[in-house]
Amino acid sequence: MILDMAALTHKGLVRDHNEDSLYFNVRDRVMIVCDGMGGHTGGHIASELAVQVVANALRNLKIKDWHNEDRVIETMKNAVFGANDHILSRARIDTSLFDMGTTIVALAFMDDRVITANVGDSRIYRIDSQGAIEQVSEDHSLVAERIRAGELDPNAPEAKMLSNILTRALGMDRVTVDISVEGLVSGDTYLLCSDGLSDLIQPHEMAHEVREHGDDLQAACVRLIDLANQRGGHDNITVALSRVS
Repeated sequence: MILDMAALTHKGLVRDHNEDSLYFNVRDRVMIVCDGMGGHTGGHIASELAVQVVANALRNLKIKDWHNEDRVIETMKNAVFGANDHILSRARIDTSLFDMGTTIVALAFMDDRVITANVGDSRIYRIDSQGAIEQVSEDHSLVAERIRAGELDPNAPEAKMLSNILTRALGMDRVTVDISVEGLVSGDTYLLCSDGLSDLIQPHEMAHEVREHGDDLQAACVRLIDLANQRGGHDNITVALSRVS
């Protein structure tokens, strides 16, 4: 397996600060995107804590561990729970941070598969070599849950009004993390993003830009963020790409 990675984050055109955080490292086999909430200081602290805790846990896996699926899954899951504990502890110490939290999407690449983790409404997409795109993660938001239950039309005005209400996020007293295992296929590209991108760019547009830029994943990241800013850039924007060959 050969991995190529690129990522970029931008504060957008409306916010005066960036609460998103990211981490990616080919050698560590890890990619993480977090979208913080809770004000200028709180959101950034929560997302940074989540990135640091999860990245450190996966980075500390031994070479032999990367051949043990159960070990990688256990480490990923416990790291996310650990990140939640760190966020809650920090908020208890500093009452100005009491409402801080963050989403998280993360990938840990094994030799022939990838372990994914998701809490919140940041997203993981898989784009195949032909340009077909599929959302791997499931949004943990009130709107998404009501749409899945058939209780809400995604195009209804109410959907837009409720779009920022999350049902899961790190920083809550109880948290559940979605873990999945994906078989790796040569030519597949995984795209991680905060909702600053997915709210403004349709999945087929993401796939088009990634395919259009070929092997230049960094250029694809730049183009996607530019496109989101052209459409208003009303939130922080983060996009991260991993390609398997």
